[in-house]
Amino acid sequence: MSGQTNAPLDHEDDLRAWLSEWYDYAVSVGFIHPPYELKEAVAERLEGYFNVGLSPHEGATVFFGTLH
Repeated sequence: MSGQTNAPLDHEDDLRAWLSEWYDYAVSVGFIHPPYELKEAVAERLEGYFNVGLSPHEGATVFFGTLH
């Protein structure tokens, strides 16, 4: 099995770390208050932000930001 990578596992680990930082930031600025239950649709949307390269802070601001 040489030559194979753990890309899906690495992606999942990186996503979990990103979501953890997103959560901590969202709580710290008052976007959410614990306990916060992350719904599947929200998790998918946040994964999209992660996939396009937004930082957790940017992801929280985009998600909770006010539309004009």
